[in-house]
Amino acid sequence: MSETAHPTEWPGTGARPFREGSAVYVPGRQEDGERVPPDEVCLSLHSLELANLGVRRALVHEQVETILEPPDRRGHPYCMWLAVLTLLYTGDLVSAHTTCRQLAMDPRWSASPRHRDLLTLMRSRISLLAGDGVKAAALLTEALARGLPPSLTPLAAAWLVEARVLSGETERAGEVLLAQGLAGQLDPTLPDAAHVLTARGALHMAGGRFRQALGDFIACGRVLTAQSVANPAVIPWRSRAAFAALAVRRYDLALALANDELTAARTWGAPRGIGLALHAVAMAGRGKDAEALLEEAVELLGVGHAHGELIHALHDLAVLGDGRGDPSVARARLETAAAVARDSRNGLWRDRLAGALDRPGQPALTSQEVRISELARAGYSNRQIAETLFLAVRTVEFHLSSVYRKLGVSGRRELRSTPGSASGSSPA
Repeated sequence: MSETAHPTEWPGTGARPFREGSAVYVPGRQEDGERVPPDEVCLSLHSLELANLGVRRALVHEQVETILEPPDRRGHPYCMWLAVLTLLYTGDLVSAHTTCRQLAMDPRWSASPRHRDLLTLMRSRISLLAGDGVKAAALLTEALARGLPPSLTPLAAAWLVEARVLSGETERAGEVLLAQGLAGQLDPTLPDAAHVLTARGALHMAGGRFRQALGDFIACGRVLTAQSVANPAVIPWRSRAAFAALAVRRYDLALALANDELTAARTWGAPRGIGLALHAVAMAGRGKDAEALLEEAVELLGVGHAHGELIHALHDLAVLGDGRGDPSVARARLETAAAVARDSRNGLWRDRLAGALDRPGQPALTSQEVRISELARAGYSNRQIAETLFLAVRTVEFHLSSVYRKLGVSGRRELRSTPGSASGSSPA
């Protein structure tokens, strides 16, 4: 692209235009027909570039609104794809949903397979971020069944895995990975490897395979870093890795990851990202201010329509309150979390919270029981736990029996698939 092909600054924005050859990570990148993009695509790419870096959120939102305003621009599929993705990064799910509804009523978006595929993925991503895995899974399953271009297939498969996990359908999530050849070593050139890795990590977390989850989340972070993506609004890999690190007792790593994510999230300023990071910091730090941090996280996640993450934060806040001798407040928080899970059709948390609410007055775990249960979840044998904590094997067995009774599980297998009472292990 020549230096004179586009203005040196976008009028009224102070933004420089995107130039061909600039390395901007675009999920589901479309290569055909985009080598010399129109002005609207250039501005969309510049907005996405800033969003990837996690800077100037207000400017990014203003630029996206400028792109979306004229109805005649809505016929360009790649432009709309970039704009809606960036809008989601800013945290404005409402505007993104409204835009997709407008596009669905536009004849140009029903006449072309390319338009239809992108619109389906945009709608599925909005549903997934809002915590409705059932709707997202339905849209993505249909899209994959009718066939997607290679640039979109890995991304759609990754989002479908996350949607299945959110819905509590972990076996079907694993089947998606196997069917798409994404369960083993990934091709380093795979499009959207970061989204595949975070989806696999979510599935590992749901199945209690915390070490594998941590490995996938860290690998996701490496991919994003290589693509100059620092913004947790793209993928909150540090928070997710922090919860996995807590589950395997790597407390220093968990706290470092959580603090790094909080710094990046505050720089960007979207409520969802800050809420996620505050939750991770609260659980990793375990300081006197943990409850206050979790309360702030709950508020921000509600504002950000992050229902899946809101349920998890409410659960951990309830456990923290119960451990401090306030069972009535804890139960109210669990009931709120259960209501959110029911309304958002979150099968994974709905079933777990129903089990917790069916056990009124459930006593909190002691600090010794928490340590032992964390090691058991991480895959330690009773003898390894005894050696690690300098206890007799019979003492470990006694405490584990008490943990099973208090949590209402039958043994170690069920324990590994339950939310961490103190480790903050995330199901998704």
